[in-house]
Amino acid sequence: MKSRLIVGLAVSAVLFILAARHVNLKDLVSLIKDVNLFYLCASMAFTILAVWLRALRWRFLLPESSGVKTSNLFAATMMGYMGNNLLPLRVGDIARAYIAARRERASTSAFLATVVVERLLDVFTLLLIFGVLFFFIPFPSWLKKGAYMLLGGSLLALALLLWVKAKKEHVGSFIQRIFSFPGKRRLGDLSQSFSEGLKGLEGGWELVVVAFLSIPLWLLYALITYTALRASNLDLPLVASWVVLAFLGIAVSIPSAPGFIGTFQFFSVAALALFAVDEGHAFGFSLIFQFSQFVPITLIGWFLLLREHMVLSDLAAIKQRIKN
Repeated sequence: MKSRLIVGLAVSAVLFILAARHVNLKDLVSLIKDVNLFYLCASMAFTILAVWLRALRWRFLLPESSGVKTSNLFAATMMGYMGNNLLPLRVGDIARAYIAARRERASTSAFLATVVVERLLDVFTLLLIFGVLFFFIPFPSWLKKGAYMLLGGSLLALALLLWVKAKKEHVGSFIQRIFSFPGKRRLGDLSQSFSEGLKGLEGGWELVVVAFLSIPLWLLYALITYTALRASNLDLPLVASWVVLAFLGIAVSIPSAPGFIGTFQFFSVAALALFAVDEGHAFGFSLIFQFSQFVPITLIGWFLLLREHMVLSDLAAIKQRIKN
């Protein structure tokens, strides 16, 4: 775990330096002072709405979704994303599954399975966006290779999930029979519960609703990006929003520091270079955009965490708590 943390911090540091190497500090300060507050606030408001829409979509991935409250999923998602902003190793993804399951008095591993499915759904959506943009935007070869690697990894993960779903009655006993280490029985029980959370992949109207809700969700993400561009006084076509989203999809899928610092800056600068935006202005945009995402999610997530009678260290300890 320490090695993963060190790698993430190193990647963020290197990419942040590369993104900022040609930035003039005086020009950057001037750009931030001239931020359009109307568009900045709009981007923040749309960010909160996107989390609610994501929680609504998540509900239809859950087994027996009709009994799950969207408000509980919204709160759990906010707290989880806040954890990703402040804690390393993306523990917020596990934390939101744990909090949602606790609120609904359900299995954490079953909820975690739906988080994995949701992540894969987002990756495939981003790759679809990439596929369409490939016909209109001359992406650099290194980014295309990254997209292909992301596709390959996602297909392997999807194949594994489908295998677990198909063999759900035998997964737990298989792990206990094949592996030999302390706690294998606990791991087998968790995997069995995890496979129960994959019932949302069995088809039916729930998957239709999930697919339908993904459309306004990603249109909203494009609008969030567009208002952030306008807040940075960048008057670019709407397609620029989709390009930035596609690049940032790669950024959030590689190891990084909490809050995606460094990766967010590097891939934002790379995306806007395709529209002849100078590195200084693009770097300033990355800070403004990240601010519009970080502040509302962190503040609301922290407030909800306190209402849950938890503190940040409790989120960090959830991973170990699930193992035990």
